[in-house]
Amino acid sequence: MIKNFIERAKRGESLYMCEVRGVFASENPVGVGCCIETASGESRQWRIPLPLCGSYESMEEKEFVRNYFYANIYNIISTYGGKHMVLNSDGCDEFAVALCAGLNDIFQVKTPRIDRSGFGKCLNVTDRINAAMGFAPFYFIISHNTEGMCNKITKKQTDSISSLRKAVKSASSAALLGLDIGGTDIKAVCVSDGRIISFKEYDWNPAEMTNIAQLTDGIKLVIEDICDKLGNSILPDGIGVGFPDVIIMNKIVGGETLKTRGIRKVSPDYEAEFAELLKLNDMLLSYCKPDGVINITNDGSLAAFTAAVELAHSNRAEEVVHGVFAHTLGTELGTGWVDENGEIPQIPLEIYNCVIDLGNYPAREFKPFDLRSSLNFNTGIAGTMQKYASQSGAYRLALEYFDGKEDKGTVPLSCRDKTEEPSPCLRDELFEKGFIEETENGIYVITSPADKRKPLLEFIMKLADEGQPKAEKVFREIGKCLAATYKETEFLLNPEAKRRILYGRFVKSQKCLQLLRDGAHEMSNIIMEAGDDNLAFTPFMQALRDNPDYTVAQFGQAVGAVYYAALKL
Repeated sequence: MIKNFIERAKRGESLYMCEVRGVFASENPVGVGCCIETASGESRQWRIPLPLCGSYESMEEKEFVRNYFYANIYNIISTYGGKHMVLNSDGCDEFAVALCAGLNDIFQVKTPRIDRSGFGKCLNVTDRINAAMGFAPFYFIISHNTEGMCNKITKKQTDSISSLRKAVKSASSAALLGLDIGGTDIKAVCVSDGRIISFKEYDWNPAEMTNIAQLTDGIKLVIEDICDKLGNSILPDGIGVGFPDVIIMNKIVGGETLKTRGIRKVSPDYEAEFAELLKLNDMLLSYCKPDGVINITNDGSLAAFTAAVELAHSNRAEEVVHGVFAHTLGTELGTGWVDENGEIPQIPLEIYNCVIDLGNYPAREFKPFDLRSSLNFNTGIAGTMQKYASQSGAYRLALEYFDGKEDKGTVPLSCRDKTEEPSPCLRDELFEKGFIEETENGIYVITSPADKRKPLLEFIMKLADEGQPKAEKVFREIGKCLAATYKETEFLLNPEAKRRILYGRFVKSQKCLQLLRDGAHEMSNIIMEAGDDNLAFTPFMQALRDNPDYTVAQFGQAVGAVYYAALKL
């Protein structure tokens, strides 16, 4: 069984975590139990299935199981953070016991944050959250009994629909700004007296910045520009923000995303530099009335909140009581969850960092920023969602499929179509049009003097819209990745919400959205819905839908940020 997995991985096939976990679970009822307690006091438990004792003998097979086991632990911590994790290997074989014993070394518990790598990187975010909440750094507990080790907290039930509707009503009589901050642009909306005053889109590349001041200066430029539209005598009542990092209790506490990579790379004291982002709230408040409000959340969470607000004003309002789950498909994969109580859980929810693919060994051979690579930009871990259901995933798959050499080992077997004629000129066109370049270090998107990331994605989408088979295949495969992501979130979170609402450039095209659905349905019955004009039920969102120059897909989350600010009014 494991030998077969490895053979497939060497051929370039994906081995999705859900498939491997399912096979191991069917073969062996025994596994490692684990329980995590979050910084907010909630707890969750899982069982990580392992293959039968004696079913793996070679070092290569043991390494596969080892990577699978630690990837499960890594996914849980990336999603929940936690004060600590309790593990129980009772009844497992010696190899499983040894895996648990090695957790402190693999996750570099005692290593300074700046020196952590690989799986240990997830503890950087967790430790920053714990520090912000007044707790000690994360630690593991190896036990023979997980029962009673984690405190179960019962959440108080709330009327989520009424709360969401109240926010929209409050927004109708206030002056508010909504900011949707991403990896390639900032989108802003200004509203006053029940109407949208202005829109603003500002292109930027935060990953190339070298200090926090550059990042906040970019945000200031957008705010100053859009505040001018209110007039000199009017100040905003509040500002809502979707920010691309981990946000806990309105504090930016992550610091491990691609957006701050340049700062991490050059700063002599990154912890002190990153702490400057805590001043973002005060900076935003300086543009507001004296009693103004600021409400910040992760950009993925904002997507889920935006969908929840719109649904609460539709004839599908009853869906909100089961929660809303959303993804933003952009520079990376954003994930947001408004739970059954209408609240955004105070956990990292760094789903983009989770491992979904244990295979495709050839793609691991390239450096992380090489377009052909499956290695995470921040951790160097292979097979994370960052490089699959995202802009980077589209680039990587385009290079594989556009080559036209169907016998090339890096092309997954499941994606090969032997009846197609080779079309190497399509891959060459990416170079000729100036989207990408090849250097001695690899193949990269051109970002200077002009940033070609958006144009490259739009070119691939245009080809798919026109029916180019290889471009269509790109989006079908991303659909499979989204299905694998769905199954991973089912294992990790088990939300009542089973529908997934998608935002971002990928779903601006109805053809590309359908290709995503087609690919996903090869693995799962997942229901995917676009956060587009069909999800516009509140006054501001309907005004955006009817605007001749802007779209819901483009500025919908900025409107959602307006309503997120209104929650505090």
